[in-house]
Amino acid sequence: MNKLLRGERGMVSIFGLCALGILMVVSATMYTVSKNHISSTRRFLARDAIRNAAEDGVRLAVARMNEDAATAAKANGARNKKELLLTTKADDALVEVFARKKENEILLLGVGHKGEKEKDEDRARTVGVVKEKEGKYVIEHWER
Repeated sequence: MNKLLRGERGMVSIFGLCALGILMVVSATMYTVSKNHISSTRRFLARDAIRNAAEDGVRLAVARMNEDAATAAKANGARNKKELLLTTKADDALVEVFARKKENEILLLGVGHKGEKEKDEDRARTVGVVKEKEGKYVIEHWER
């Protein structure tokens, strides 16, 4: 019986090494997938915070339009070009709000930047459609 098994020596080690290699590849793949998922979630949450800051900037611009006649006139005068209404800082993001008059409504574009302006991943935009109702400017709806 020993003569039959002598040729089989080391087969268990080879199978064990193959199983270990497969487990290493699977665990490395799972680590990479989970790391990428965490990274994309972090980017999504950061961009969501910047978008919220941009919406806050648009709301602030509407409030200023209601309080200050010069700001409202500036927004109403922006027919063929974007007019910078205000620049503010909110939630560690720089927010710029531009106005453009379109027929009987004003489009307010809020652009939030975090870090460098050139990096697209650190920027979010939102557009509030503003109409005048009963002497006050109100956001009618949002466009994304």
